[in-house]
Amino acid sequence: MFDVGQKVVLVDDAWPETVKQLYLALPVKDGVYVVRAVRVGVKADELLMDMRRVLEPSLLLVGLYNPANRLGVEAGFAASRFRALDELKQSAAREQTALA
Repeated sequence: MFDVGQKVVLVDDAWPETVKQLYLALPVKDGVYVVRAVRVGVKADELLMDMRRVLEPSLLLVGLYNPANRLGVEAGFAASRFRALDELKQSAAREQTALA
């Protein structure tokens, strides 16, 4: 899991239309972001489509702010869409070493 202050990279930006309609600011693929909060979230696309509540880890990111719902909770991003920057750097270094 991620920690507040950790740098992460977005690896999946295939946003459902429902998310594009709800959010004012979306991260972009390969963009580096800093985590400002980690919490349990609800998948917005599934909640709107069939009212099932699917809980998963959710991130709020420094510099990206979105509207709050009726309960005053800001919409976050599924943690599964991100990788730790350090993890990606280590993976790239291993690949480069293997090619040499």
